[in-house]
Amino acid sequence: MTRTIRRTLIAGAVLCATGLLAGAVHAQTLNNNSTGTHDGYYYTFWKDSGSATMTLHSGGRYSSQWNNSTNNWVGGKGWNPGGPRVVNYSGYYGVNNSQNSYLALYGWTRNPLVEYYVIESYGSYNPASCQGGVDYGSFQSDGATYNVRRCLRQNAPSIEGDNSTFYQYFSVRNPKKGFGNISGTITVANHFNYWASRGLNLGNHDYMVLATEGYQSSGSSDITVSSGGSNPPPGNGGGKTIVVRARGTSGGEIISFKVNNATVATWTLGTSMNNYTVTTSASSGTVVEFTNDGGSRDVQVDYISVDGAVRQAEDQTYNTGVYQNGQCGGGNGRSEWLHCNGAIGFGNI
Repeated sequence: MTRTIRRTLIAGAVLCATGLLAGAVHAQTLNNNSTGTHDGYYYTFWKDSGSATMTLHSGGRYSSQWNNSTNNWVGGKGWNPGGPRVVNYSGYYGVNNSQNSYLALYGWTRNPLVEYYVIESYGSYNPASCQGGVDYGSFQSDGATYNVRRCLRQNAPSIEGDNSTFYQYFSVRNPKKGFGNISGTITVANHFNYWASRGLNLGNHDYMVLATEGYQSSGSSDITVSSGGSNPPPGNGGGKTIVVRARGTSGGEIISFKVNNATVATWTLGTSMNNYTVTTSASSGTVVEFTNDGGSRDVQVDYISVDGAVRQAEDQTYNTGVYQNGQCGGGNGRSEWLHCNGAIGFGNI
């Protein structure tokens, strides 16, 4: 081959390589606590000491390594805000039964502050084995049984910056996934819906990641996460997840959530703010309706959320139950209150 031809081929190869690299996402290794976005995915990395590192690769992929110099670390890639996605994951989970570690879908909500886990695999310690925890039964999802447990954390680190007291919700896969090459699917709505059915309500979604954690152990992971597939059909956790946050003034107030004038769910309220959750595939206009006014009964609706997106009641212009200008529904809405039988409209879903 002549020198001229060789130079031409080398130059062409360099140009092609440059063109390919121009659109590439550079890997980024984290050594210090950090959150943010990387190539379209939210990430979080936290450790309290030691040499744990996490490397952000393209798309939903991250890798990690840690050793016994690290007391505790956790990190992963996912979404902010979280919500009832169908989450797929695959890759390598490099621990064994002698190491204290887990691989899980991990997230937080605010108001109430809740830390939640869907544990897919773990080593020497089941993270739901908290002292004084409460078991809430089990359910079937994605080819396995998930055991549900609630734990209480007191004066512990949280996303709110200071040490806080909050509940942890766990769904622990049985049988747990193994180690080494690993893959799976988590239909998140199934977990949210089962928790809600047992009174384990969530708040406004903050982040949700497919996380690796290590505690006084050593190991590695190389995980790719994505969101896709179909939610299960209505009646099995599918469709949009709606949260109605509300309370009564006397207790015993009855509200209904309606879509296109059809009742999807009905709840009897207490006097404390609580989250009431339903999943529906229906779409069209939505209202929260108060149906048994009388005596000192009134209803305060804080908001509804649709797959984690919040719609505040006081921002809505349709309210036929608020007492304004001397009559029920006699104003421009924009109130959390239903003083009379009537409804607040929250738009289409």
